[in-house]
Amino acid sequence: MADALINIKAQDIMRMKAIVIDVDRDEAIELIREFLRRAETQLQGGLKNHLDA
Repeated sequence: MADALINIKAQDIMRMKAIVIDVDRDEAIELIREFLRRAETQLQGGLKNHLDA
């Protein structure tokens, strides 16, 4: 599988800090799901570009 880079916004960092402070496992899992969606979207876009070339 190819590597994916995702941008972590300032809002994401604030959200991560809140999760750590609150020890909120459900919110942590939701954040990971969001990062995974971003990574999968990037990989799919990268694959399309590679095949089109």
